[in-house]
Amino acid sequence: MKKLATLLLAAGMVLGGFAGAQAIDWKAKGEWIFEFGYNSGLNLAQSTSRSNHRDRYGSGANGASRDNFNAVQRVRLQIDAVASESLSGQVFFEIGNQRWGQNSSGGALGTDSIVVEVRRAFIDWIVPTTDIKVRMGLQGMALPSYTFDTGVFNDDVAGITASWKINNNMSLVAFWARPYNDNFSGNVSGSGSGYAPANYMDNVDAFGLVIPLSFDGFKITPWGMFSFIGPDALSSYNRGGFLDTQARTNVVEGLFPAAWRNTGDHGTYRDYRTAWWVGLTGEITAADPFRLAWDANYGSQTANYGSAAQDRSGWFINLLAEYKLDWGVPGLYGWWGSGDDGSIKNGSERLPIFSINNSNLMLSTFGFNGGYFADASDGGTLGHMYAGSWGIGARIRDMSFVEDLKHTLRVNFFGGTNDPEMAKYITGKKAIVGGGQYWNDFNSTTGGAANAGLGGAYLTTLDYGVEVNIDSIYKIYENLDLLVELGYIHVWLDQSRGVWGADPTAGVRGVSVTDAVKASAFFRYSF
Repeated sequence: MKKLATLLLAAGMVLGGFAGAQAIDWKAKGEWIFEFGYNSGLNLAQSTSRSNHRDRYGSGANGASRDNFNAVQRVRLQIDAVASESLSGQVFFEIGNQRWGQNSSGGALGTDSIVVEVRRAFIDWIVPTTDIKVRMGLQGMALPSYTFDTGVFNDDVAGITASWKINNNMSLVAFWARPYNDNFSGNVSGSGSGYAPANYMDNVDAFGLVIPLSFDGFKITPWGMFSFIGPDALSSYNRGGFLDTQARTNVVEGLFPAAWRNTGDHGTYRDYRTAWWVGLTGEITAADPFRLAWDANYGSQTANYGSAAQDRSGWFINLLAEYKLDWGVPGLYGWWGSGDDGSIKNGSERLPIFSINNSNLMLSTFGFNGGYFADASDGGTLGHMYAGSWGIGARIRDMSFVEDLKHTLRVNFFGGTNDPEMAKYITGKKAIVGGGQYWNDFNSTTGGAANAGLGGAYLTTLDYGVEVNIDSIYKIYENLDLLVELGYIHVWLDQSRGVWGADPTAGVRGVSVTDAVKASAFFRYSF
């Protein structure tokens, strides 16, 4: 905790230095959270004798280098400087996640690694003589959702948000976000169209408009977002770029098509990629205590390179119905996300994902990232996005029969919406070619039936699964909670030769699957 002590001391010096000169109201809040958990992961494994096909199927949810049992902690500290109702600022520090015993995260002996992060740093102000509120700086941005959180954009990002409450029924929210810029290392050794200076055309910008409408017993929010993606922001191979340096997470991860061209010629194009999304989300509470909510989103990403194979477009819809009782809130829900067809030459038919690094997909706390820690030790075994999947579920949340103790029970039945033909490309039964040489490491968003990264498990229309969650919260003290999350996942893969089964003639072995089990205990101190 040496770094935390230094951080608090520095913060105190800053507050003390300004306290005498300005009438600023300083407020601080935060939390400590510790997790001790076992996660067996969803282990889907394939071995193959094909020399040009990498084994992507042995890592499971925790990764090949991750133990099943983990001890993790995190500290968050938020400081607000409030000058008036019209002007304030906030800085939000995070220390961790610190995995006990891991040197890179500061959990090894000595605990001296640099792990302090500035997640947010922004000011809020009201435009004089108007009701327009402006937030500028490093901030959290999220598209609206009334069901299980957005499946398109929710992350910390640099940008500006402006909101205007027109009347009691209507508001407008506009934003500009810049997740990436000035990161391209350049290619000064190239010639002609292959030459590019550093930081050239490598910006990614997103612009959005949200229109919240609220009426008695009814809310609805249409929204739209448009993004420009510089050719050097996502380029790779002979141009460098985020496909290599950003580990294919966040904005990169969810924009991949079905396969990526590996000829290097995409690096010579000078056109910006474009991506756009529209959505309609709402809820009906007129029949309270009954509540009906939904999300409907569509998105499209176009490479503008004259090759449809690098495009991606798709949609998803969620529906939730629940009824509030004295002892809990039972509910039924379902989701459907479009999946890939059987061709990689026309791109992907899954919903493009801009970034959902902070999303809390409360479909589950194990299969999806509804758990408290949104990392591989906690949730996201099936994925952190809806794309290419469908499911139905039942839950009873906030059950309470004993004072200070609550439970949530979920049961989900799910499957894939991707064409079974795509499994042949992933396993290596079919070569990923067409219109040029394709990158044979089928991208991490599709990830294969076994990859449980951000993109999650890639399931076809012939694959199914079931998940059960039992989560509990016990209030030990007013500011100290004990959380226990239990989860189990079983997946049925189609083991026929035409899908995930073995193909001796192609030298490809089948994909095997084992169940996933999770048991985690959290201690959360908040102030």
